[in-house]
Amino acid sequence: MSAPSEVTFSYLFLLGVAFMILAAGALIVFFVFHRQRLLQQQQQLRATEARHQQQMLTALIEAQETERKRIGQDLHDSIGSTVSTAKLLVSRLRDVPAPPNAHELLPLVEELLVSAVYDVRSISRDLYPILLSRFGLAEALRNLVLVSNESGRMPVTLEVHYPKPSALPQELALYRICQELIANSLRHAQGATQLSVSLQQTNVQLTLLVKDNGCGFTPDVNPGMGLRSIALRVQMLQAQLHQHSALGQGTRTEVTLPLSVDK
Repeated sequence: MSAPSEVTFSYLFLLGVAFMILAAGALIVFFVFHRQRLLQQQQQLRATEARHQQQMLTALIEAQETERKRIGQDLHDSIGSTVSTAKLLVSRLRDVPAPPNAHELLPLVEELLVSAVYDVRSISRDLYPILLSRFGLAEALRNLVLVSNESGRMPVTLEVHYPKPSALPQELALYRICQELIANSLRHAQGATQLSVSLQQTNVQLTLLVKDNGCGFTPDVNPGMGLRSIALRVQMLQAQLHQHSALGQGTRTEVTLPLSVDK
């Protein structure tokens, strides 16, 4: 007959083995469930990223189509009608006998052609700002503000501190963002008397600020194509977009682009 101490030891030994088996089983179950949860999270993350990429692609295509539509409309309305009128006048000059006001038609044709050339250059400048590629973002913004002031809708001011230029793709994206923000203010900031643009660079970030003192607006959950285009470019820059607007309080839009330490 086994001694009581031996029975107790055997019982404790079996209890310890059973506990270790249960602990190992629980650990395996935990690992399996944890792995499944990680896989589900990864799948959800990939699905979210795929939806985000699709949304960006869709927004990009829509922005391109909108821009093409605008360019086509500009070509048809301005250059097309101007050239058609010039062609009609040239046809009258070729009539035999010549019309009595022929000496007045030739200067008019020349004026129309000059206007067409100006329109072509204007559309070309909108498609790709030559000043940007030649002289950089600061000079391109100065010219943009100058052209905006020529419209006479409201005074536009510019402050620039930009000692170290960025890469051309970044500058082009910032230029397009500023161009769209200025256009939005000129079109929609009713009652505004001042529109200011600021480009400020520090060692760690580049900040573009556009603000007006107009009527403001209530942020919409479904922004228009212009704001979607801005948001898309901000995402492509990996920058931050902060916009504040309220009825009667104007609109302030700030784009902050982090810079590398060695920049």
